[in-house]
Amino acid sequence: MASAKNVRFRWKARLVSVATAAAGVFAMTGAPPAAADDLGSTCPYPHVCFYNSLSYYGNYFQRYQDVTSYYQNVPARNGYLTVVNTRNDDVARVRYIFNGETRVRCMPPSSSFTVTDGRATGIKISTSSTC
Repeated sequence: MASAKNVRFRWKARLVSVATAAAGVFAMTGAPPAAADDLGSTCPYPHVCFYNSLSYYGNYFQRYQDVTSYYQNVPARNGYLTVVNTRNDDVARVRYIFNGETRVRCMPPSSSFTVTDGRATGIKISTSSTC
């Protein structure tokens, strides 16, 4: 039977090894590259973020990063809509409703757009670098 002292020593040794491994992974990955301009100031790279305001300086209500062949659903929120694409190489297609009409906007990498009275309904991120 192991003594309490040996159990504590092995537990501490495991914690140290896990912490060391985590620090190594963080050091290898480093910080993500910054997006052009200051689009990434509130929307982290490599995301496409949705805001209910006229600018992207504030809190987003939804963000996406997965490349898909289909539109992912975006929670419905009416009013001002600002969308920010912080990705450096990928376009994002945003499906939204404006004045009762469904539209799709292709956003180039590192771009944003605003609709004064809209509602996003979907997002599709593509590895294409042009619209």
